[in-house]
Amino acid sequence: MALKVYLVEDNELMRKHLMDSLSEEAHIEWVGSAETEAEAKDWLERNPQGWDVAILDLFLREGTGAGVLRHCRSRTETQDVLVMTNYPISSLLTHCRLLGANAVFDKSTELEELVAYCIGRAFRSTAPPALQRSSV
Repeated sequence: MALKVYLVEDNELMRKHLMDSLSEEAHIEWVGSAETEAEAKDWLERNPQGWDVAILDLFLREGTGAGVLRHCRSRTETQDVLVMTNYPISSLLTHCRLLGANAVFDKSTELEELVAYCIGRAFRSTAPPALQRSSV
């Protein structure tokens, strides 16, 4: 079964790059994408169980990824929210973690780590139950 990923990114080139990179490396089903906080919150409201991983850009042309992250607080424990930013300021990263982000990545230097996280998450989603409990 494919890992269902929802992407919130307002930069078209970055969105395409992430989608291409993740699709090449992991068994991904892209369930949707949004460019603004309002679009993302609307989709998430209508599809509460329709995703496994949400990847959020922190700064959007309208709204913020932090607003979307707050909206995801009621997600299930099997759903992960990943934040990416070009501004890896310590207090900002801490704020994202306090809001419930499973991980925060620097877009300029840690996209490979984000891809690796998703590959590991996809593996855990498709592994037999005994392997899901082990650390990947």
